[in-house]
Amino acid sequence: MKFITRAIDRNNSHPQQMFQRGFTLVELLVALVITGIVISLTGTGLYALMNANQRSQIETTDRLELEQALAFMTDEIKMSQQVMTNIPSDATGFNPVSGDTPIQIILVLKPAPSSKLTKPIIYYLADPPNRSVWLGPRVIYRWGPTLLQNGNYSDGDGNDVARISTGSLIEYSNEVLVDRISDRVTASANIACESSYNYAVPAVTARKGFYACIAPAKKSVKIWMYKQPNSSAKSQSINALIVTRSN
Repeated sequence: MKFITRAIDRNNSHPQQMFQRGFTLVELLVALVITGIVISLTGTGLYALMNANQRSQIETTDRLELEQALAFMTDEIKMSQQVMTNIPSDATGFNPVSGDTPIQIILVLKPAPSSKLTKPIIYYLADPPNRSVWLGPRVIYRWGPTLLQNGNYSDGDGNDVARISTGSLIEYSNEVLVDRISDRVTASANIACESSYNYAVPAVTARKGFYACIAPAKKSVKIWMYKQPNSSAKSQSINALIVTRSN
């Protein structure tokens, strides 16, 4: 027992010296390397997470913009008498915006007689306005009367068209509906209409990001819209079949 006691006493005779020994240089270097690796992995993961979140936000915003544009067009198509792809010969006054690239008329709406509108409403592709917040390569323009908060057309002076006399002057203007419309759509894009529809899908090299094909009776239209992808988010698209409800 004495031997054991002396051994224990000898081993514990200088406990403070053991705790005061500190770390060697090698141990410090190893700790620094491990800490650096952990910080690097954490930073990389955080950066990737932030990028993924940014992409998700951009894609969500793009999708929402397309849905809002489609909802607006849907309401207007439903109020129209007919849908067309060409401007009627008796329609006058169409004054589209100018740009480096020629415009492309995609959809023409013939208003219902009850609307008191005498000119068609025209949706077309064109370059974005100069020095504006709207981005290209193309934007969808709407040429038509402005709308009031109640959803009715305005004559341009803030008066409800439904309450003005027939034949009164109604001002038409060009407004951007949605921007960043693709200038090229890939061959994999699912663009197809029934063979009886008044529309022929363009060649791949000529495809743009806004299409409309019309049924023979000019009472229904199928629409596609494609948003241009940016550097971090993928492209967004939307389509719908819409039927007019006015006679």
